[in-house]
Amino acid sequence: MIANLRLQPLEFRAVFLRNCIADEYIALMKRINGEAVYIEDGERIELTPDRVAMNILYHIEAPCIHEFGQDDGCRLACEVLEKMLVPGYMAENIRLSAYRVSELREVYRDIVFGALDGELPEGFEIVITDTKEVIL
Repeated sequence: MIANLRLQPLEFRAVFLRNCIADEYIALMKRINGEAVYIEDGERIELTPDRVAMNILYHIEAPCIHEFGQDDGCRLACEVLEKMLVPGYMAENIRLSAYRVSELREVYRDIVFGALDGELPEGFEIVITDTKEVIL
């Protein structure tokens, strides 16, 4: 299905955006909660950059890729990720748009109620070859 595809510039763009969003979401939750946790209905989910990035991949990017295929889906996912950041994010401190903060809250609300947390979507696999090439 999607496994074992070599990462192309579009995938690197997605990784960059995913990590920017994860870092900013954690910073926002630290400002709100005093620590890197998401809190909903008394439930607490610890946030780490890797877990948040995997949740963005699983809950936001993977549906695009599954529906539209690797090329178009990844392109669409990158557009969605870019919209999660305020315009001009490359020229200033990165901030999430208000709408996308709400979208990430929905992701973590789903996790509180049983959705997978910090796992690769089905059919995805990350492999580092002997030559240090990353394959997704």
